[in-house]
Amino acid sequence: MTKQGKKWKAMLDDEHNTEETHPNTIPLYPFDPNNLSIEEWQRLGVPVGVAKRIINYVNKGGQFRKPEDLRKIWGMPQLMADRLIPYVRTNYKEPDFKQTTRNIQAIDINTADLEAWKSLPGIGEVLAERIIKCREQSDGFSNMEELSAVYGLKDSLLKQLAPYLQIHQSSLKKLPLNRASAYQIVSKTGISIEVAKAIVRRRQEQGWFAEMDQLLEVPGFTKDWLSRFHALFFIE
Repeated sequence: MTKQGKKWKAMLDDEHNTEETHPNTIPLYPFDPNNLSIEEWQRLGVPVGVAKRIINYVNKGGQFRKPEDLRKIWGMPQLMADRLIPYVRTNYKEPDFKQTTRNIQAIDINTADLEAWKSLPGIGEVLAERIIKCREQSDGFSNMEELSAVYGLKDSLLKQLAPYLQIHQSSLKKLPLNRASAYQIVSKTGISIEVAKAIVRRRQEQGWFAEMDQLLEVPGFTKDWLSRFHALFFIE
């Protein structure tokens, strides 16, 4: 058997490796799927491969909000999910904005640290870390819409948090227009990739921009974009 074949066989063995006890005879009890170990999942009759997948899901910030979420785990046998769901007990609660809005302090999404993000309803440590990592990778957020790119940050939560999220002009990190790549221009402004490439091409063919108004010479660039580019870029 090839090395790849052995790998697939091991994965399949993991998927079907359950306790010798017949699933229907395994004693069940109330449990919180957000807090079980691999061994505890196996004691419930869950195949070790599926148990590992659940642990990875939880460790990466995933949560079981309702019993039926068990069905979302890839490889979870339907009959097993049917048996386990009546015993699922979760402590997950949707953020209660009505009770907490009076105590929420508005934050600048470009300068807020981990603790500031965690102070917002619905934002835990894992999600706060993802937001900050995304911010660092994109050289800061230029607008609120960029937050939707953060994995796990739902639009519904963003909508509720919108009144408490700000971008101060002083926190916008400006980039040198004559050195910015097409990707950076798109990421920073939201302009189309075609226009961003045209800006870079104009720079390569005719030399660096001496002033922002020269952007109006770029095909597809309109005057409406000028103020945004002034706020996000500078001319060396």
